[in-house]
Amino acid sequence: MIEYNKKNARLWSIMGINPAIWSVGFADTISNDKSVIVLTADLKRYSGLQRTFENYPDRCLNVGIAEQNMVGIAAGMSMCGFKTYMTTYAPFMTLRCADQVRHLMGNLNLDMKAIGSAAGLSAGLSGPSLLAINDIALMRSIPNMTVLSPADCMEAIKMMEAMRTINGPVYMRFCGATRIPVVYDDDYEFIVGKGKVLRQGSDIALIATGTDLVSAALKAAEILADDQLSAQVVNIHTIKPLDNELIDSIAKKYRLIVTIEEHNIIGGLGSAVAERLTASGFKGKQLFLGVEDKNYIAGNRAFMLDQAGLTAEKIVQNIKFVL
Repeated sequence: MIEYNKKNARLWSIMGINPAIWSVGFADTISNDKSVIVLTADLKRYSGLQRTFENYPDRCLNVGIAEQNMVGIAAGMSMCGFKTYMTTYAPFMTLRCADQVRHLMGNLNLDMKAIGSAAGLSAGLSGPSLLAINDIALMRSIPNMTVLSPADCMEAIKMMEAMRTINGPVYMRFCGATRIPVVYDDDYEFIVGKGKVLRQGSDIALIATGTDLVSAALKAAEILADDQLSAQVVNIHTIKPLDNELIDSIAKKYRLIVTIEEHNIIGGLGSAVAERLTASGFKGKQLFLGVEDKNYIAGNRAFMLDQAGLTAEKIVQNIKFVL
């Protein structure tokens, strides 16, 4: 039984999101269900899967640097009745495996779970080939796919638990590694497809997703409050299926809606929200904050986030510019 409290929230933040997911969130899943198989593409140590491999050697498989083969192997196992969990770097899990993911996970609607680590700008020091800034756009366009994006380690653990209830393909992406800012420090109800209002506000709505950016949105709201601007902050942890009911309620209340994501502004959370706002007849303005459609200078994640204007201070600057 996982204890969701402030002490553990801080511990998970320090130990890192990968170990939190696999050592904590996945532990009950693999121990209680002998049909569960985990596959990784040469990221056993990086993902914190060493103990899982030691405890369940007959249900763990390291395929090496062969991500496309990993999806094919997992699909075959899934068709034989196994529940497969795959993990590798997010750009390889999605763009490199796009054809296999589309056919095997999406079109066949197999019970396969894909966890993409180092998403967004996390691997900025490694250059553009390691940036996962198109993965949401790709994965949410695939039939039957559920797309998840946790705000912190606690939510990532809850997502791993929730995946057991989804009989179909799921993609979870997360950004960063260790020292993930804590958004939730107490137990709460996590429901796939239902966003969470973290802060009430009356002037503008900040709709964010992902590690660091949900916390950045909360900090931005605090800064805006000093300037007499009241901002609602919403965590959209499930990008597909989108919480249309929540988006509709936001559209009725606010004239400025700001979407914040560690992803290209084309095809990601902002686009998903815009599609719903159009359908709901929204007459206000939407500000898309994310990775713009251009090349960036390589650097660590903090440098990349600042460069993309995704710090709390720069979020505030961009909001004030359009007001």
